[in-house]
Amino acid sequence: MYIKIDQSGKIEDTRVNTALAFSDGRRKTILIDRREKRKLQEIFRKNNKHHVFIFKTFAILIFLLIKNDLTEIQRIGIDLEYPGKDYLIKDYLLTMIRKYRSFDKRDIIFIKVDRKTKAHELAINVHRGHIKPDIMVTKEDIKPFI
Repeated sequence: MYIKIDQSGKIEDTRVNTALAFSDGRRKTILIDRREKRKLQEIFRKNNKHHVFIFKTFAILIFLLIKNDLTEIQRIGIDLEYPGKDYLIKDYLLTMIRKYRSFDKRDIIFIKVDRKTKAHELAINVHRGHIKPDIMVTKEDIKPFI
């Protein structure tokens, strides 16, 4: 299965919730509340990892979104949210995925996810509160991966 992942509500904007979604016949969404992002940001600061808060959190959210579907996923297309940081996000994501299964780094690509895709529609609707997320994440869900 080839999935495309889109984000709505930037991670670094701690005034808004962040939603991610994928769709390819199947669909799944994940949301982290703005208050949880602030708590998480503080954890990164206390651990002197504030410089990777955005990219590591993005990779962790992607992983938590796809974790239960990893056996069926062959390729992952991630929206270009953070140009120039693709290598960092990919590295964090691969480290987590490879604890569950082998995965070729060439099968994680960064693409422009069109606004007309189902993934974009799902992410924005979860972000706006029109659809309930499949997964609600707290700082406690993310802490083990930091």
